[in-house]
Amino acid sequence: MPLINSLKPYSINANGKKTHIRWWLSALFFILGVISYMDRANLAIVAEPMMRDLSLNKIEFGLLVSVFSLGYALSQIPTGLCAERFGARNVITLALILWSTFTILTAVVSNYILLSIVRFLFGVGEAPIFPANGVFNAYWFQKTEKARAAGLLVAGTYFGPVIAPLLTVAILTMFSWHMVFYVFGGIGLVAAIFWYICARNKPEEHPWVSTQELELIKNGRTIEKNQQDTPAPWRNFIKRSDFWAVGLHYFFVGYLTVLFLVWLPSFLQEARGFSMTHMGIGASFPWLTICLTVLGGGVFSDYLLSKNYSSLAARGSLALFGLAGFIIAITGAAYTDNKVITIIWLSAALGLLGLPVVASWAIAADKGRQFGGSVSAWMNLWGNLGGVASPLICGFLAQYFGWAVALMFNIVPIILAMLCWLIIKPDTPITLPKSQLLDRSSDISVKE
Repeated sequence: MPLINSLKPYSINANGKKTHIRWWLSALFFILGVISYMDRANLAIVAEPMMRDLSLNKIEFGLLVSVFSLGYALSQIPTGLCAERFGARNVITLALILWSTFTILTAVVSNYILLSIVRFLFGVGEAPIFPANGVFNAYWFQKTEKARAAGLLVAGTYFGPVIAPLLTVAILTMFSWHMVFYVFGGIGLVAAIFWYICARNKPEEHPWVSTQELELIKNGRTIEKNQQDTPAPWRNFIKRSDFWAVGLHYFFVGYLTVLFLVWLPSFLQEARGFSMTHMGIGASFPWLTICLTVLGGGVFSDYLLSKNYSSLAARGSLALFGLAGFIIAITGAAYTDNKVITIIWLSAALGLLGLPVVASWAIAADKGRQFGGSVSAWMNLWGNLGGVASPLICGFLAQYFGWAVALMFNIVPIILAMLCWLIIKPDTPITLPKSQLLDRSSDISVKE
């Protein structure tokens, strides 16, 4: 098992016992990711009865989803700064409480304007999870572990839509669409308590971390000791073309993932004639595929980096392969009428999209270093601006031009995302001032 052994995901303490608290906490991030995306995905699953009860058309429903993405996007940078200032433990606890409360309120209000406000605040509540994860990974993981660590949260968010259709349809069948939001909101409040008990901001603060594991983490992470408590140099960041390219790349990736989240159930029912039950099953397969590719892609990317390949090879080539493959798969999905073949093509498309997703979050950690929260927030801000545009554009195209046109239009953001990799410069940390780039760029790819 040379691949797994070379990654060394644990340390050995003096008594010969494996210590891997950082990986248990990263697994907890997987669970939080599941909860966060189940809370997002359930709105799409209950779209038909909810739109009928509240007399909403597709454009109004798309706007309801977009206001969530707007609240989520606008809160990225403030919550990233809060995570760097107050730590991942505190910020995520508060986030869980807030977004779970507004999940419950989604079932309470019936006025469209009030419902839009609730969904906007729901987006604000969910905003901290990825920036806080960036801060957490910067302190808790070595450079050659970051893709896997980020991949667990990302995989969790994509596993949420795998099980959300099954659970949501079951609750919807037995009760009503209102009960869906009560149940999922309650799960989030329980998770907030569990996270606060188990998590700490830094490994130095955690009583369960052994001396050996702490030394392993400290010796391999990319945080500079003299800058641990300094604010992110945003004035320098916004002057960097690669900083903008990281954000724009994730705008196009976020555009596509939100499109699947919002419109996949409706597409299967309207364009391919799936029943509600069969839709709940069929809609799970694409999300299961992206969950697996995110996990596998993270392992493979870290493996390449551990073998002293450059970040361009370890991260960039993975992303470009996935983006190119997406074009083929989405074309296949647009021009087949067979239900099974449609699911296969859609699973391939979303699965391949998982490769640029995990590469992006690894790049945010690589380039951001101790300011991973700020860089992650910047990237996720753009990703969710893409999420604001996606439901509206796709809804408009599907309404007036049909689903085939709505699917084929997605080749445009894919090509633009590929072009961004000409500017991203994966091997150059954003944290370095311009005066140091020529001196340091030559050894960035060396294993730390």
